Amino acid sequence: MPAFAGDDVEKKIHVGAWPVVYKFKAICETVKVEMNLGYYVKIEKCKKLKIMLDQLNNDPELYEGCTDFKIMSNFDLELGADVVPTTVGLQIASAGNWSAWIDGDNFVNATQTYVKRTICVGLKKAKIIKASPDKKLHVANAYILVRPVASP
Repeated sequence: MPAFAGDDVEKKIHVGAWPVVYKFKAICETVKVEMNLGYYVKIEKCKKLKIMLDQLNNDPELYEGCTDFKIMSNFDLELGADVVPTTVGLQIASAGNWSAWIDGDNFVNATQTYVKRTICVGLKKAKIIKASPDKKLHVANAYILVRPVASP
């Protein structure tokens, strides 16, 4: 009689029990299937987001701009923001004069649908000299930051 053995399971298949048409026969029926579940965050059209800085209150040294974005995740999270000026941006104002923030609600609950949030960038003490009017310059990169909300 042929016999098949696994690590912990042994099942004997008798020659007379094998069907005429060869079919698969289960030998090891208890293989556990597991998976690692992780956090994910999706920001819709992230690479296309842009913030345009506009002058505030006709003050040539104050600028601010915001843009909406859509976000979803499989965990509760808190949003933050950061901004890093480019070389051109540093010619306009020192790094300490740039700021970024999430405007409004900075929490996102675990959801399977996108929710809208807003990121803003501000600039103070700007020194714009010899600038071409109406020219769009890449002056900084803004970052949307996330972290899990701790359980109580």
